[in-house]
Amino acid sequence: MAIGKAVNLRVRPVKSVDLCFPVDGTVLFQADPLLGKSVQGYDLRDLYVHLREVQLDESRLLWDSGNILTALQTHVLSALRVEDMRVDLDSAIGMRQNAHIATYSEPMVGHTRRVYFDNPTDQSAVLHRLIEELESHTRLQSSSLERAYQEDGLFGQPIKKAFTDTTFSGVVHQPAGSVQFDNTSKSVSEARGFEYRIPSDENAIRSIRARIGQRQEFLSAMRMRALCERPETFTNELAALDAQVRKLQVAYIDTLLVSPIPGVVTGVFRNTGDFVSAGQPVVRVEDDSAVYLVGTIKYRGMLKLNSQLSVTTTLFDDPVGQQTRIEGSVNCVRGHDSVDEQWEVLVRCSNRTPSGAPILPLNYNFDFDSTIVEVVSV
Repeated sequence: MAIGKAVNLRVRPVKSVDLCFPVDGTVLFQADPLLGKSVQGYDLRDLYVHLREVQLDESRLLWDSGNILTALQTHVLSALRVEDMRVDLDSAIGMRQNAHIATYSEPMVGHTRRVYFDNPTDQSAVLHRLIEELESHTRLQSSSLERAYQEDGLFGQPIKKAFTDTTFSGVVHQPAGSVQFDNTSKSVSEARGFEYRIPSDENAIRSIRARIGQRQEFLSAMRMRALCERPETFTNELAALDAQVRKLQVAYIDTLLVSPIPGVVTGVFRNTGDFVSAGQPVVRVEDDSAVYLVGTIKYRGMLKLNSQLSVTTTLFDDPVGQQTRIEGSVNCVRGHDSVDEQWEVLVRCSNRTPSGAPILPLNYNFDFDSTIVEVVSV
């Protein structure tokens, strides 16, 4: 077993993260006390995959702002002041519920199919067929009125006056030998309005406008028929609504600071009431369960990747202290000039005793005189 010395060797965590918000805002909340707090890591991907979950009635999405906050409450280290985001998210979930009830629920989809696509009890009641029938009656009415105007000589002629011709007649018959009374009266009136009218042209205009409206209705009905013909169209529309809600859900989650790794809070850079910019560090979390020994060792011999090293030292150069030993494998190595027999190394080690206590403190620098590096295997 070859022996070397630690020229410049220090302890760094394998996992360390400076937590920040991806958006600007003012810090509303921080756990107290935060510095030195042990935290459990939370993988937000576990929450993201469940954001489309619904409640028992299937119309309302489960993850509104309240449920998101409840699920993350024990993991939140800091939060921003974003009441407007909460309102937008909860409103969107409510509108999505209304849309599901009124349009995308199974009963409503079935009713829509009967109206626009297929009515087993009465195929003539399907909307596009009703519109076709309405258009045929519109054409029939227009052509009939056109013939009537032509027969009366009024086709294309303006009407300047309104005429009323009324005739009353009465006959009274008495028994034989009595007086017989006959009465006939006739009344003719003429009136001029404030405007002239052309009834035949007005009939044509009404007919054309009606057909224009019917064409639009027919096109809309045929589009709905095509949607009903492919049932996945309603599923796609609902998924698009859910995607818009998901954006708001993720935006709200981004205002809650959660550590992705377990560890200890070793730095707090912003406090309650401070304004933070996107990407600005707020809290540092370091995991000391696994560490790197980073630096330079003096060793005469060959070091390779995955070489096993054992480092023995007396912590803080305490003359009465017990020796501390830690082992690990070389993850990175680079040599210096051969004359100085030095290697730059990065050694990964487990930093836990069998009882679970940490072996070395983070950022500890090994003393040259009291530290021995042993190469267990190359």
